[in-house]
Amino acid sequence: MKKYSISLLAAYTKNNRVIGSQRKIPWNIPSERNRFKNICSGKKIIMGRKSFEEIGHALSYCTIVIISKTKQECPPGCMLFKNLKQAIKSIAEEKTIDGNNIPEILICGGEKIYRQTIKYASRIYATEIYKDFDGDRYFPALNKKWTKTIEETREENGIKYDYVTYIKK
Repeated sequence: MKKYSISLLAAYTKNNRVIGSQRKIPWNIPSERNRFKNICSGKKIIMGRKSFEEIGHALSYCTIVIISKTKQECPPGCMLFKNLKQAIKSIAEEKTIDGNNIPEILICGGEKIYRQTIKYASRIYATEIYKDFDGDRYFPALNKKWTKTIEETREENGIKYDYVTYIKK
């Protein structure tokens, strides 16, 4: 029996699925950062070294679990693993607050980590951005196994976007 569920959290352009450009997020949507905080609060979130380097520090509201084959020192307030399998195993073995719930393992980037985990995910929390941006990092395309629910449509800084959740059928 599976002891955990895997969810992905991502913001990407709707047309070409860009998530990054030259190790940066190419848009400025403050509300999207608030959604990230709300979803991640109180959880351990997994991300690759490059994604962590964009943030650059621990976050007070969650524990960042960094995947890196090269990073030698763990930043204060974070956890460091050499591979994704070790990180997932560590989080999955932890007890939740009430001892009964299945822990949600939240994957927060980047491209390589998303590609490795999407086949195991049961949920995707996405911000789909209608404006096109050039980029060099992409979120994987979804197949027909995913059902989409639009939670809210917004516009900020001249950028229209949807908050959506995908559930695997």
